[in-house]
Amino acid sequence: MPGYGNLLRSLSKSTETPVKAVVTGEIPKWVNGSLYRNGPGRFKFGQNTYEHLFDGQACVHKFTVKNGDVHYSNKLLETKSYVKTLENKQLFPNFGSIDKGSNIYKRFKNFFFPPETSDNVNVNIMPYAQDHLYALTETHLMCKLDPNGLKIKHTVNIKDHLPSVRSSIAHPHIERDGTWITMGINPKGKNKLAHYEFIRFKGGNMGQQSEHICQNAELIASVPSSNKDGFSYFHSFSVTENYIVFLEQCLQVNFRLMIESLVKNKPRSSALITEKDRPTRIHIINKHTGEIINKNFITDPQFTFHYINAFESNNHIYLDLSSYDSKHFNVENFSYENMKEGKLMNTDMMKALAKRITIPLDKHSNDKDEIYCEMKTICSDLAFELPVINYWRFNGLPYKYVYGANHYNNPFSIVKLNMENPREIFSAKYGQDGFNALPSEPIFVENPDAKLEDDGVLLVMVLCDKSDFLSVLDAKDLKEIARAEIPEDVKGAFTFHGFFADQINFRNLA
Repeated sequence: MPGYGNLLRSLSKSTETPVKAVVTGEIPKWVNGSLYRNGPGRFKFGQNTYEHLFDGQACVHKFTVKNGDVHYSNKLLETKSYVKTLENKQLFPNFGSIDKGSNIYKRFKNFFFPPETSDNVNVNIMPYAQDHLYALTETHLMCKLDPNGLKIKHTVNIKDHLPSVRSSIAHPHIERDGTWITMGINPKGKNKLAHYEFIRFKGGNMGQQSEHICQNAELIASVPSSNKDGFSYFHSFSVTENYIVFLEQCLQVNFRLMIESLVKNKPRSSALITEKDRPTRIHIINKHTGEIINKNFITDPQFTFHYINAFESNNHIYLDLSSYDSKHFNVENFSYENMKEGKLMNTDMMKALAKRITIPLDKHSNDKDEIYCEMKTICSDLAFELPVINYWRFNGLPYKYVYGANHYNNPFSIVKLNMENPREIFSAKYGQDGFNALPSEPIFVENPDAKLEDDGVLLVMVLCDKSDFLSVLDAKDLKEIARAEIPEDVKGAFTFHGFFADQINFRNLA
């Protein structure tokens, strides 16, 4: 299988009643809870197919693990986008797909007054205040879900509560009490510049008792774009103990091209331009006070979807990324066809490497009023995406290990990299038993008696020609210690992101 092949599925029905998986090996007794995952589960509607990997309609998946038993269910979310697509038998415009039957009036109206069909929340699923479950994408809408049946309980419009915020990301950072720190874009802020808006949704008791997340929203800071003609695309950011760290990078949203896409009925992705030589600008914000550090930090051109981690040490911030070479990156390359056929595999267009940026907080500017921050590649031989760490214990702190998914070359695998000693690499390969297999982003679950950072397991949802399964890996050496196979007639779909709700910290979600 050169690419995702027939494992990039388009489901036509949900599996709402949980089915029991057949477990081989032994799942540790302390792994009790639910693994939630989210991604594009349906691409095809009649003769129409969404054209980009990011566009398929949202499908949420749930593996419930209890006393060594595993049950699986999934739900194609009945968003306004999904329901109206079924009713109208046409695709609504999305990131890389267009509405072929629209007219210019409709397209401009939808741009300035985004419709309710902007709710295809197919990127991530995250807990809020330990009690609530939200499916997320990169528009102004997010969906609160029932953790039992995975149905939508409430669709939240961020603009109703923070009018300046046009959209938000699908990668909030979650603090100990369930508070979210996230960000969005204000396309027309002060001095007519786009502004990056950093937002806090307070957790704790206030969050637990709220009807929806935006009741507890507050603005932390607003950072102006350095591009007067648009703004940097962003998918995530990082935090340390005291700071928010955000990069303006080479992939830029161009306002003129955005208008052109409306006039000529091009996909939204056509307005995203890779400026290959554009330096990466680094913004540092005090996450407690909202103070913006007034220094012009820059580093080399690059692009990242996913920050790995960041931490402070000796008046420096160390920022780790899964980073692409700007000379080869083009977001439109991640099309449905290219991913299905494997046209990006083994090319620099899909080669994301772990890199570290060193940010000297006490350094003075040069004669160009800039502070250059060195960026180093950690390991040039290991390409991976969807990076995760032991998040609940080490996010924003010094750490050692990162895990990720290798979809760069065959066989697809889960990898582990020692950031302090990059020669120490572990790999768990899939699809070597005669069946094609596609592993998801791994999710780290810590042993409650952990003494070391990697004391725990990785939970990996694996799509397979034969039977899909949940793979349980020892996080130390990535050896598979258990596997839970779903019945052959029940199929999952490709996912981007998710999390594990354990029974101790997420009792109502587990």
